[in-house]
Amino acid sequence: MKKKDLIKKWLDNEPFSSEESEAFKNLNAHDSYVKISETAKKFKSPEYNIEENLQSLQNTLADHKKNSGSKNHLTFLLRIAAVFVFCIGTYFMFFTKDTITVNTLASQKTSIELPDKSIVALNTLSSIDYQKKDWETNRKVKLDGEAYFKVAKGKKFDVITSSGVVRVLGTQFNIKQRKDYFEVVCYEGLVSVTYDKNIIKLPAGSSFRVLQNEILSSHTSLLKPNWTENKSVFSSTPYKYILREFERQYNVKIIAKNIDQDKLFTGNFVHSDIQTALQSITIPMRLNHKMNDNNITLYKQ
Repeated sequence: MKKKDLIKKWLDNEPFSSEESEAFKNLNAHDSYVKISETAKKFKSPEYNIEENLQSLQNTLADHKKNSGSKNHLTFLLRIAAVFVFCIGTYFMFFTKDTITVNTLASQKTSIELPDKSIVALNTLSSIDYQKKDWETNRKVKLDGEAYFKVAKGKKFDVITSSGVVRVLGTQFNIKQRKDYFEVVCYEGLVSVTYDKNIIKLPAGSSFRVLQNEILSSHTSLLKPNWTENKSVFSSTPYKYILREFERQYNVKIIAKNIDQDKLFTGNFVHSDIQTALQSITIPMRLNHKMNDNNITLYKQ
């Protein structure tokens, strides 16, 4: 009988003939097989007491609370946060008394319906919060990031950002507020933008942009922002802002080697295919790229 057949028969606990038993004993690894078998017989599945383990977990949490200033406690909290974010998927929502906060993660988008049936579409890595209790008399939303609003008609509707305040009565508009970048585009109705104590009226088809403290007004024929159709479009925008948006949409880190990131870029990239998107932002700039996991290096040709 072949060696593998002998071992299989032994593992299946089938009886050996005298000839097979002698052959098995003569195997080079016979002693090892026997030791493994004897050791395995000593194992038994651990008992699990739910009440005891629950109490143990509660004690552990109490210990961490006592040492709230320690580095281990911070690591513990970060691990909990990581598990929490992983489990909730596309976006997560917090309820604190009457305040509702909605956040999107990197490379993710979502839509929210407000109490008056207004719709807010959140771009990646953005957040809004609002008071639900007195919404009918105080339609006010705080925004960090980028969002497209379809506001139901009614009393005044304010969107508050760190760069300025946008006020409407019932319309469709997009607000983008990032570091050193503030843009409002009106697609329907009339929008009032308060920026640096100045009030700017935006009718449908017009936009207002502040880029590195430089104000620019322009027009658009679009009916809604491109990002809602998974495309980022730029016009005469410093290259560094394109790279930041790319990082948000694809959840990657871009390293630009010896590249003038203040050079203006006009073009677009899609959110559905990273290779196609990379070509869209590198070929016009005469750049090459290398990918290593979530890190992308850009360099001159």
